[in-house]
Amino acid sequence: MTIDPRSPFGLLLTAICIIAFAYLILPILVVVVAPLGDTGYLAFPPKGFTLRWYAAALDDTRYLSGFLTSLQIGGAVALLSTIIGVLAAYGLSRYDFPGRSLIEALFLSPLILPTLVLAVSLSLFFTRTGLLTGTGRLVLAHIIVCTPYVIRVTLPVLRRFDRTLEEAAQNLGASPIQSFFLILLPVIKTGIIAGCVMAFITSFDEVVLALFLASPGEPTLPVIIYSAVQLGFEPTVAAVSGLLVILTCVFMVLYQILGVARQD
Repeated sequence: MTIDPRSPFGLLLTAICIIAFAYLILPILVVVVAPLGDTGYLAFPPKGFTLRWYAAALDDTRYLSGFLTSLQIGGAVALLSTIIGVLAAYGLSRYDFPGRSLIEALFLSPLILPTLVLAVSLSLFFTRTGLLTGTGRLVLAHIIVCTPYVIRVTLPVLRRFDRTLEEAAQNLGASPIQSFFLILLPVIKTGIIAGCVMAFITSFDEVVLALFLASPGEPTLPVIIYSAVQLGFEPTVAAVSGLLVILTCVFMVLYQILGVARQD
């Protein structure tokens, strides 16, 4: 059923969409625009115009070091969480065994567990066992949190997958491993990519676990921003957030351009 956008109901839906987008986008726009003012404090609309706060954010080695650390941790967590999550989702979707529902609930339990509780528990666990030190503790903690996102995204895709495609490939001589990599993965790759991106974003933005488990010598960017806010919300901190927003927008535009070029 199509809705005429000029009808009263269509106009109402259009107004609701505009309000929803404004509610989501305007706060982000404030973060990007506010550091452009030449005052020593944040104000919106900004008073005057200057790029010195953005320049100060780029010149501050703390933020660059934290960004690179978060990027490395997020990349490692996204890769490992995707591998673990896809394999777990594959087993949960393909095999019927006793306790499958319980195991699935256990895999997804970190989604409902408060992050602070998990951070305290893991901090005590690593302190008593000495299992990992430094950044490795944070990577493992982020894997625990991010893997459920991958499972939650890929599990429905795997359950909707037509298994007759694999059976046809195996009837034509493909081994189960070949059919997995040549038939299954290409079909569900959109779900895998979505889960991987969600895992990376969750790891990159996570602050509570990083506060408890990150190495003091290699803090992540959210920890550095959090510490800077505790001392006073300077325009430089907002400029760092604005740079992250701009970088995200650049990646989104490039993704859309590549998608259009691929369709052509």
